[in-house]
Amino acid sequence: MAEIGIVDTRNIIKLIQEKYACDFSDYALTSFKRRLENILLVRNLKHPEILMSKIKEDRNFYDKFLDEIAVPSSEMFRDPSLWRLLRDETIPKLYQETPNFKIWLPGVVSGDELFSLCITLKELNLLDKIHVHVSSLSNFSLESIKKGYLKASKVEVSEENYVRANGKENFTKYYKEVGGNFLRDTSLLDNVTFELQNIEMDNAPSGVRLIIYRNKMVYFNPTLQLKILKVFNSSLQPNGYLIIGVKEFLGNLYNVNDFSLVNPSESIYKKK
Repeated sequence: MAEIGIVDTRNIIKLIQEKYACDFSDYALTSFKRRLENILLVRNLKHPEILMSKIKEDRNFYDKFLDEIAVPSSEMFRDPSLWRLLRDETIPKLYQETPNFKIWLPGVVSGDELFSLCITLKELNLLDKIHVHVSSLSNFSLESIKKGYLKASKVEVSEENYVRANGKENFTKYYKEVGGNFLRDTSLLDNVTFELQNIEMDNAPSGVRLIIYRNKMVYFNPTLQLKILKVFNSSLQPNGYLIIGVKEFLGNLYNVNDFSLVNPSESIYKKK
């Protein structure tokens, strides 16, 4: 893999902040450095200076860079036990308490969790009754999701996860193969709102009952983690739920008086 130094990493962060007012300085530096090295490798860029030049001079390249610097989810219905819980308990309970409520998925990249959620809502007959709000740093990410692209390498494992999540249909109902490409059923997105959003999520939606933000905060330093958790606390209604990654824990990051851990095995928190 191509290597990039810490100084180069900091210079790239500074360039992006000055050029685009997007501040990556509170990302975990080592993790961000690895993502940069992966971009250099995939794009066959020999030196960090070439990457910096492309970021500076090409706005479209920069938007794709935002998509690539993020860490996408690995497959649909990842951790099937969580999706069983959402379908059988959490979402029906929330709907019973507050019909027509809002679910927020911040920081989307691949759309795997979004389509997993929409399939779950469809099989609960709630797809047209619950509003889903999606936000991302990259317009390239959002447009790719809207087109329904599904990587061929994810099809088999996603189907296995769906079966383990006790899906009600044949998984092939939700995608089709066109010219060797796999496309998901984009009609699932009819009740989804897409929005660009900066790192600190200044334009967060209000009145949210469920936030799904898994396996992302591990790539941030405590300063940014705390900022984002404050946003989530403001966005969520009382008794709303926040789902984070199973290896992420709020205990040392945020005022425990604001959230209670209601499901340790799935890292589900409830706003008090």
